[in-house]
Amino acid sequence: MAGLTVTEKEHWKERISRRIDKKIEAIAAEQPNLMDRVQRESREKALQSLGLAELQAEHDRLEAEKEQTEKRQQAIQREMLAKVRGVPVEDVDDHYRYNADTEVTNAIQRRQKVHEDELFAQDPIGQKILELRGEKDNLLDTVWLASSPKQIKELWTKVAELLGDEQTRLQKDALAIEAVEE
Repeated sequence: MAGLTVTEKEHWKERISRRIDKKIEAIAAEQPNLMDRVQRESREKALQSLGLAELQAEHDRLEAEKEQTEKRQQAIQREMLAKVRGVPVEDVDDHYRYNADTEVTNAIQRRQKVHEDELFAQDPIGQKILELRGEKDNLLDTVWLASSPKQIKELWTKVAELLGDEQTRLQKDALAIEAVEE
């Protein structure tokens, strides 16, 4: 029997990835507020560790004021347009979009991810989620290992030892699968 094609390996990676996502959702459902709490706390920690907490608080206050001002401006514009058109204000569409994709936002999100992992590591259910995310992140390597010849499996093991990397549970299982003779 021949080994899997790249397309077949990608297929299995995606299938297993979806199963891991479902399991993470099921585990997270055991503590319904865990994901929200960790996300909120990790953002707060990211702001604190970057020294941005006070500035973010002021920024949020200004954004709230700005939002109120913009809402009032939009309401006035809608009223003016309604008068010009001779229609009720309710008949005028309201369009508003804000794009906050900035370097600071990206830095906060990256740091938040670090703190999110720290917070998950402190919780038994969070630890399960981290383990599953780790398996998912390494899934393509795991699929390739499961269908690789003995030489690649041995090399992978030696590289992991050299680098001091810990194999995931699925990778250990994949390495134990007998190599297919081509």
